[in-house]
Amino acid sequence: MKNPITYIRHSLSLQLSLWILIFAVLIFVISLGFLFIRTREYIRQDAFERAEKVLNNTALSVAEILNEVEIATANADWMVRRHLYPDSIATYSRRVLIQNPNIYGCSIAFEPYYFTEKGQYYSIYSGREDVDSIETEQEGSDNYRYFGKDWYKIPMERKEACWVDPYYDYYLDTAYVKEMITSYCKPFTDLQGRYIGVISTDLSLKWLSETISAKKPSPRSYCIMLGKEGNYLVHPDTTKLVYQTIFTGASPEKDADRIWLGRDMVAGKEGMRKITIDGESCYVFFRPSTRTGWSLAVVYPESEMFRGYNRLFYIVLGIIVIGLLLMLFFCRQIVNKALVPVNQLAHQARHIAAGNYDERLPKSQRVDAVGRLQNSFSSMQQAISTHINDIQKMNQEIELRNEELVHANQLAHEADLKKTAFMQDVTHQVRTPLNIITGFAQVLREGSQFVTEEEMVTIIDAMQENSKNITGIISMLMAASYIETHTIESEDDVLCNDLCREVANALRLKNPDTVKMQVITDVPDELTICTNREFLKKILQELLDNANRFTREGHIAIGCTLNDNDTINFIVTDTGIGIAEEDHQRIFAQFTKLDDFTDGIGLGLTLCKRVALMLGGDLNIDAGYTKGAQFILTLPLKK
Repeated sequence: MKNPITYIRHSLSLQLSLWILIFAVLIFVISLGFLFIRTREYIRQDAFERAEKVLNNTALSVAEILNEVEIATANADWMVRRHLYPDSIATYSRRVLIQNPNIYGCSIAFEPYYFTEKGQYYSIYSGREDVDSIETEQEGSDNYRYFGKDWYKIPMERKEACWVDPYYDYYLDTAYVKEMITSYCKPFTDLQGRYIGVISTDLSLKWLSETISAKKPSPRSYCIMLGKEGNYLVHPDTTKLVYQTIFTGASPEKDADRIWLGRDMVAGKEGMRKITIDGESCYVFFRPSTRTGWSLAVVYPESEMFRGYNRLFYIVLGIIVIGLLLMLFFCRQIVNKALVPVNQLAHQARHIAAGNYDERLPKSQRVDAVGRLQNSFSSMQQAISTHINDIQKMNQEIELRNEELVHANQLAHEADLKKTAFMQDVTHQVRTPLNIITGFAQVLREGSQFVTEEEMVTIIDAMQENSKNITGIISMLMAASYIETHTIESEDDVLCNDLCREVANALRLKNPDTVKMQVITDVPDELTICTNREFLKKILQELLDNANRFTREGHIAIGCTLNDNDTINFIVTDTGIGIAEEDHQRIFAQFTKLDDFTDGIGLGLTLCKRVALMLGGDLNIDAGYTKGAQFILTLPLKK
């Protein structure tokens, strides 16, 4: 696909058309941009005024509801004080609900033993069962001590009327009030001025929430009301009412704007804040209710505020884009027609610039300057084409030779580095145990009479161990040389389990106190394999020596398992330091050591891999084993 920028740069007609289009777009952007910015500000201001108006009207509605409740409570207080007869209290309680259809319930409760004939508890409650049904009954018992309830205790302690936050009132195991309510509680006195009880007038929180939520400036906006501690008293999501606050789930980093809004509303402030709610930007207008300590707010989503504006914007934008595209199309058609002769010559010249020397340019029949220029280009192309083809062939041959030389030089350099590193490592591996043997020999020669029998045993063991190391290195080198020049031909019938036990018993653990040697096999003892016994034994010994070298605690295990394809797996497992996944293939490379400070010359696993292949099998590391290292030697049962 052609690059659009390159295409524009090579099309004069398109460039002229684009300049005309850019100028038109600039005029449109400046004029329409100014218009839309001003329109957006007008819409924002109108939405703010509408939201504040709804907030004020809602606050007035709440105030009217509260006034209705407070007036009804005051009237009940007036009647109760003048007719303190226990049998008439139920009438006053019912009358409050009959005269005020928005009130959910009314309790008139007295101090303990105020009416001695009624006992310790005397409280009359009237509540609405439905729109036309009111039930009245006496509340208060040892199971329901209304003296300790907030609706009774708080006004009696303050000696003044107050609103209490919403609550459920329970009687035994059944909800006495079926809905969550908020109450206006007024303590009342007898004619002598003594406080003798509380009148509690209830509003249904559900009804209050529905009444307030019905007032909103747009379909997706809504009203909320917070209690004194920031808990939701009104919210479109009823699951958040009372038991969740505006601070619930708020993160100081992500929801700082919501936390500041909640603090302002709880503090009784008035104003407007822009916050993010559920990933959507919203404007929140809020004001307090001074008589209750609650705070009322209108939440207006920004997308809702500019919904009509955005719809109009996209319609106008679409019309403008279509008009500009049509303008571009017609401008280009006109300019193209005027530039046809120049475009023909430019098209022919691009063939040569792209290296298409073999394509013959047609001769022009025109006799003007453009025709003569085209004919000159055609002659030049024919002359250049021959020379270019010769040069390209020569360059290809030179590049091929250079690549071969670079590759050969790289291989030679890598081989030289490996050889040097190998010789240094072998020298170090041989010199270290040889120095130890030489040192101990000098000790025995010059002061053997001063060496105790126990020290003599230690010296001899050390000399044997180091001579064994030197012998192992020499054997490894001889084995590598042998494998390079010989094939494995001898065949033996080898008992698999016996061979595993033999190499396991011959292993001297470096950490016998913390490492256990185990033989774990799934095959019967009589199972045999036809292979070269000595080479198989050397592979298993090398794998066990490696496991012993790198395992400090845990276990080393060797065993056999049968496969379905007439092959057997010899498995060597350890709980040592393990091998990183990126080194699983590298460890089988010649002269490779993952740690330069460990013993060995980097040939062990390489030789094991080669011998395994010569025996008709393979040696691999189990990538799924993560507790150390696990090598799997797979061999055919019969050669």
